[in-house]
Amino acid sequence: MPHNDIGHKIKQLRLQRNMTQTELAGDQITRNMLSRIENGAALPSLPTVWYLADRLEVPAGFLLAEGNDDRIWRKMNRIESIRRLLRTGDTRICMELCRAEDQDRDADDEICLIMAECSLRLGIEAFEGGHMHQACTLLDEAVEYAARTVYDASAVRDTAALYFRFMHRLSPMLYSESLPGSEDPLTGSSRPFGRYVLALEALEAGEERRVHFYLNEETTDAWAAHFAAHYDVHRAEYQTAMEALLRLLHAEREQSRVWLYCVFCDLEICCRELGDFKGAYEYSQNKVSLLEAMLQK
Repeated sequence: MPHNDIGHKIKQLRLQRNMTQTELAGDQITRNMLSRIENGAALPSLPTVWYLADRLEVPAGFLLAEGNDDRIWRKMNRIESIRRLLRTGDTRICMELCRAEDQDRDADDEICLIMAECSLRLGIEAFEGGHMHQACTLLDEAVEYAARTVYDASAVRDTAALYFRFMHRLSPMLYSESLPGSEDPLTGSSRPFGRYVLALEALEAGEERRVHFYLNEETTDAWAAHFAAHYDVHRAEYQTAMEALLRLLHAEREQSRVWLYCVFCDLEICCRELGDFKGAYEYSQNKVSLLEAMLQK
């Protein structure tokens, strides 16, 4: 780095703060030495850089970085906190720190990858809370950040695609502005909801082998339980499906709006096919009310 670059920064910051050379020099260095540094005649030692940065109230990295670009040093000061927040699941705070690193869309590959994961987590959280439009925005952000990093972020993109494919079932208003259409090929997923969507698509495509593979998985999550009942509806085993759905509905554990919507859809079908038209109407109303709430902006 040219000598006069750091000296120029120190002088500019000193003048902005209306400080004299004597005031800035303090008792650590002489005014003459400061003058030589500002004029590019001398290069300060590292302890002097830290001293002057502290008195000027700027990161030492800003003085050391070339030009006015202090991104590298700013990231060094924050990256461990960002990584820790990501590991501990403090996603919103982690995202806020990452956004500070991306104010001019100039974040590096690691920050973009972390932002992709944070946006994905927040998008899924919004989805599970029944906030579909917010989920679309956040999942699209995840896809965009994934495209900006050289690291492999295909898992982020594939997971977002599964959520978008399901949301498009709910309403054509729910779509991605960053992903291609619903013709995306079937992909794997380690998340319960992702496997559920793939199972639905396999069932609709008549791929019984994939359906049975999913049904035979040793899992007790709520989505897997609903799919088992949904499969009975598909096979016209309406009484068996209804009993299973009612057990799920009255279980003690609280479920998301989306899950409840899916259960109400199948209960409406079961009631209608079994001749319980009052029950079909009630579940239909519950379904419509939930969908309207989820589509509110």
